[in-house]
Amino acid sequence: MKILHITAHMGSGVGKAISGMAVSDCQNENIIVLLDQPEKVDHIKRCELHGINVIICPDSDTLMKLVLKADIIVVSWWHHPLLYRFLVSIENTPTRIVLWSHINGLYYPRLRFNFADCFDSCIFTSESTFWNEEWNESEKKYIKAKSGLVYGMGDFRPENFQSKSDYNLRPTIKVGYVGSLDYTKLHPDFVSFLKAAVDSNHNIVFEIAGDIIGAIEKDVERYGLSENVIFLGYRTDIQSLHISWDAFIYLLNPFNFATTENALLEAMASALPIITSSGFVEKSIIRNKETGITVSSQEEFATELNRLMSNLEMRKELGLKARAYVIKNYNIDSNCNRYNDILNNVLEMPKREHCFTKAIGKNAFDWFLSGCGYEETQKFRSFSEKLKNKENEKMILLETKDIKRIYKGDSKGSVGQFSKYNPEDAVLQSISELMKKSQE
Repeated sequence: MKILHITAHMGSGVGKAISGMAVSDCQNENIIVLLDQPEKVDHIKRCELHGINVIICPDSDTLMKLVLKADIIVVSWWHHPLLYRFLVSIENTPTRIVLWSHINGLYYPRLRFNFADCFDSCIFTSESTFWNEEWNESEKKYIKAKSGLVYGMGDFRPENFQSKSDYNLRPTIKVGYVGSLDYTKLHPDFVSFLKAAVDSNHNIVFEIAGDIIGAIEKDVERYGLSENVIFLGYRTDIQSLHISWDAFIYLLNPFNFATTENALLEAMASALPIITSSGFVEKSIIRNKETGITVSSQEEFATELNRLMSNLEMRKELGLKARAYVIKNYNIDSNCNRYNDILNNVLEMPKREHCFTKAIGKNAFDWFLSGCGYEETQKFRSFSEKLKNKENEKMILLETKDIKRIYKGDSKGSVGQFSKYNPEDAVLQSISELMKKSQE
């Protein structure tokens, strides 16, 4: 069948998921459309090397021709503003269309039932998505019946990762992390977790790999941890780093949007002992005290890390069990089979029109609100009403200080990102400006 992938970009985890599945899928013809200019091209080049056509920012006529020719459209969703513009543009065109959610949808950005229901089928990258507290029991049952679990791990083959073999105790403990350094994903107290560990053991050194963001560096300096926290920047030699580390940490924001978490799976494949935070997603991957350790506080983190670092047998056992678990449960062949089963079921359905505006609205401000929870939606609608009177700007400015950090960034579905891609929306522009002022 002809599969048309629609995605805003192919960076980081989403790029790995889409390119890996397209490369591994020997049954179908895959075409990938990017709605935005890419910043990273690694996954794009890989697709092109395997003969997969990647089309960047096609004009509307070209895009519509691709839509009409496709047997199935797979939409990669994580609440990027460009995606909603695309969905509204094709809603009167008969299609078969599948949602592939690359975030869990439990917090912001939230996956609303009405939005998921618009699609012929859904693909989720974490079982935690089925725990959505905004869905009632009948809605959960309904979505589960029309959905499938396909990890966003691309063609990840854990058995091919080099397994750590040296668990010897050393005077200096090297603890690694790979991934986003943005507080919208990292625990807001990430640096204070590191501080608690260093205070209990001055011989701990944390090596942090990922694109550096200023806020993390500033907090490390503020806590006096510059000698104990080393920023490695963006790295491509991750497996070599794994073997050099004594342990791996993964401390996520309690209201995270995480799903498959490839960085965590890769550390497990390398047989590293793991310590994570104790959110829904982490618990869906890590079995506490079996394949890793989950913690709920800075004190618990420091205690467990020290215990792990002083016990060679514990480190080895956790590391090897983590590797065995990920090899058994994150199998690329099973993942591809689940993916193709979903698409084959959808192929049996007739093409039909999909009314997305009923679920997400007709304008950019409504599209933004479609990913917000109930309380946040009320707040932003209140801001919109108050903005009709400029005298209310000072009041709104004070109220925006209580809005979660994820809404205030430059990406991840923030107000600023929606206003950047929709400059014609005066409400988004005004709220975005006030958000910036509130952080000055």
